[in-house]
Amino acid sequence: MRIREWSPEDFPHFQRIMWDTWVATYGSFIPESDLREYFRKQYSLEALEELYHRPAVEGFIADIDGEPAGCARTQYNESERRAYVSSLYVLPRFQGQGVGTRLLRRCEEFALQYGVHEVWLGVMEQNLDAVGWYKRVGFKFVEEAPFTIGLTTVNHCIGYRSVLQGTSAP
Repeated sequence: MRIREWSPEDFPHFQRIMWDTWVATYGSFIPESDLREYFRKQYSLEALEELYHRPAVEGFIADIDGEPAGCARTQYNESERRAYVSSLYVLPRFQGQGVGTRLLRRCEEFALQYGVHEVWLGVMEQNLDAVGWYKRVGFKFVEEAPFTIGLTTVNHCIGYRSVLQGTSAP
């Protein structure tokens, strides 16, 4: 497995990983029409290009035997002095192979570059597998907030995990 920084050539991989994972994960509680509308707005090639050029944003692709298996995007919010894992998705057939753990490590390394010792994220409470995984790797959920995708609003659990400088946790 190799984790690498994304490039514009990876945008179609990023889109495919996210879409396939979204349908498999969120399809049971968010209508596909809402997923498509949100996806078109937030993850078009143009939107990804804009994110790519933001100075405090980084994306990563996980490859297994040369095949893109997962992706992550992280960003630093200077006014909050927080690093956020904005996206972390692993294709269903690659889950359970350490891809998410390795992507999370890269997001933590990004946070450390900014002198931040926590990473923050939000996860839909109906995404029980992800909530459970994040708790197992040390995330503490401290608040809830509504998150709207198209016409559907779901509850978002927001939490953080401490990053100790110089460690390779989780």
